[in-house]
Amino acid sequence: MLRNVPDVSTSIMPLQVKVCVGMDVNRLRRLVIAVLASSVMSISFSGTVGAEGWWAQTIRPAEFWSGPDATARLFGQLPRGTYVLVVNAEPETGNTRLFAREAGEQNFGYIEAVTLNPTEAPPGEAPVSASSANAFRPFWAATLEVTELLIGRKNGSGLVATLPQFTKIMVLGDPGDGHYYIQDARTARVGYIDGSKVGPSQAPTPEDEVIWSSPAFATIPDGHRPWWVEASRATNLWSAVTDGVSFGPVKVGDRFLVMAPQVGTRLTIFNPVTRNFAYIDNDTVSKSGAPKPAAVEVGGWVGIVSGERTNLRQEPHTVMAAAGQVLRGDEVTISSWVEGEELEGDNRTWARVMGVRRKASDGTWVDLPLGDISPERYIYSGLLVPKVVTEAPVPPTMSLGQNGAKWVDVNITQQVFVAYEGATRVYMAAVTSGRPGWSTPLGVYKVLRRVENETMLGSTLLRLDSGEVPDYKLENVKWTQYFTNGGAALHTNYWRSPVLFGIPSSHGCLGMLERNAKWLWDWANVGTPINIHN
Repeated sequence: MLRNVPDVSTSIMPLQVKVCVGMDVNRLRRLVIAVLASSVMSISFSGTVGAEGWWAQTIRPAEFWSGPDATARLFGQLPRGTYVLVVNAEPETGNTRLFAREAGEQNFGYIEAVTLNPTEAPPGEAPVSASSANAFRPFWAATLEVTELLIGRKNGSGLVATLPQFTKIMVLGDPGDGHYYIQDARTARVGYIDGSKVGPSQAPTPEDEVIWSSPAFATIPDGHRPWWVEASRATNLWSAVTDGVSFGPVKVGDRFLVMAPQVGTRLTIFNPVTRNFAYIDNDTVSKSGAPKPAAVEVGGWVGIVSGERTNLRQEPHTVMAAAGQVLRGDEVTISSWVEGEELEGDNRTWARVMGVRRKASDGTWVDLPLGDISPERYIYSGLLVPKVVTEAPVPPTMSLGQNGAKWVDVNITQQVFVAYEGATRVYMAAVTSGRPGWSTPLGVYKVLRRVENETMLGSTLLRLDSGEVPDYKLENVKWTQYFTNGGAALHTNYWRSPVLFGIPSSHGCLGMLERNAKWLWDWANVGTPINIHN
C-alpha cells in the first residue's frame, strides 16, 4: 500500500504494460505495482529531491515476498546487511510486511519489519525527503518489565502473550491511547503494548539470535517457568504424551527440565545432555534442584561482554529466568567455567559471574551491584571475549628452572603459557585449555613425546562421568607435544576461532595459534618441564 502520495496524474506519462499471452496474473499485478512505485519515487514534489520513504538494512537474511500476506509468493532471500528503501511507513494492522525497494538490484517486494534496522541512505542513493524524515517510521524498543501483548489497544482486550523483561520489539505504528502496535522480534507475534512499559533499544544482534535459536528457549509456553526433576527409579523416555516409542532408558539420578504443564500421566522434558525433547512418566521422577555442572575453577578470569545487551541467567541455561543484564563493553570477573546449554556448535561453556564493572562517562570503572535476584549468575562464553593479558602472571614458587634450565608455566585462570629460562621470561602466548567436563590436568609434567604432524581422533577419548566419546577427526594437527599418557598435549589448534584463545574450549589439551605452537616446538624438547595451575 502506498500512503500519502499526492495526486500526480498530470505528471506521469500513461502507464503502458505489454501483456504476453499466458502471463501470470499475479506477476502482472506485481509488475504494475513496481512500475507505479518506481514512478512515484522518481518524482520531485515542491523541489524535494530526496527519496520518499525511509532507508533500512536487513539485520539477518530476510525473505522478499510478492505481497503482504500468506497468499504471496517468495521472490528470494536478501543477505544480512542489504539496504532497502521502505515505501509505506506503516504496515496495515494485522500485517507485518513492508513494501520496499532493494537498493542494489532495484527490485520491489514485501519484507518483514523485524528483519530491518532503520539507517541512513547507502552510498550513491538519495537521502529521504524532508516530508519522509518528519513522518513516522518504525523503530526498535525493549520491554522494561514483564508486559502483556494485547489483541487491541485497551487493557482487557484479550491476551496474545506475556513478554519477558527486555524483550526486543519493533514498534510498527504511532501510539494511540498510549499503546503501541508492535511485533516481537523473537516470535514475530504482533499486538498492542502499553507504551509506558517500553524503552529505547538497539536492533537484535547475532548474539540475540544465537540465544533465540536454542530449542529449549523457543518452546517454552507463555507463563510457564521450567523446573528440574530427577529420575527416582529406572524408566524410559518416550516419543509421545501417551503410548509412543521408547527413546531409551533413564538412570536413577538423571535430571531433566520440565518444559510445559503436565498433560495426562507424563511430563514434557528437555534433556540438557542430549538437547532433545521427550516425555517421561510423572510417577518415575521427583522435583529436584539443578544438576551440579562440571566446572573449571579459576582465580578471577576477566573478560569483556561482546553482546549488545546480554542476560545473566540463574543457571547456565537460557530457559531459566534472567538474573540481571550486562551491556557491550562491561568487564566481567568470573569464579569458574561451568558446563551448560550448548548454544553454538561444540561449545557448552558458561561463566559463573562474581563481579561486573562498567566504564563511567568520565572514563573511570564503576563496580555494579548485582542485587539479590539470585545467588548465582551465569553468562554464555560465546558472548564474552577475554581481556588481553599484557603482563606475564607471577608463577608459583618452585624449583623448576634451576641453573637456567628451560621450563613452561601454564596459568589456567589467565589462559596463557609462559616459557622460562631459569627465572627469565622468554615468550608468552594465549592458550585454550580444557573446558568443563574435559579439564586440563593440573600439576607438574614434562614433555613425553612429540609429533610434528598427525591426525587426531575423538574416538580415542572417554569422559568417565558421562561416558561421552567425542566425534571428531582432525587432520594436519601440527607441533604436538604430549605431556600425559592419556593424550593431553600442547599443539596448534586451527579449528577454533582466534577469539576463543583465552577461553577454555578443548577436550583437555592446550591449544595454541600455529605461530605460537611452532615457537614452542622449536624451543622445547622431550623432558622439558610443564607446570599447570589455576
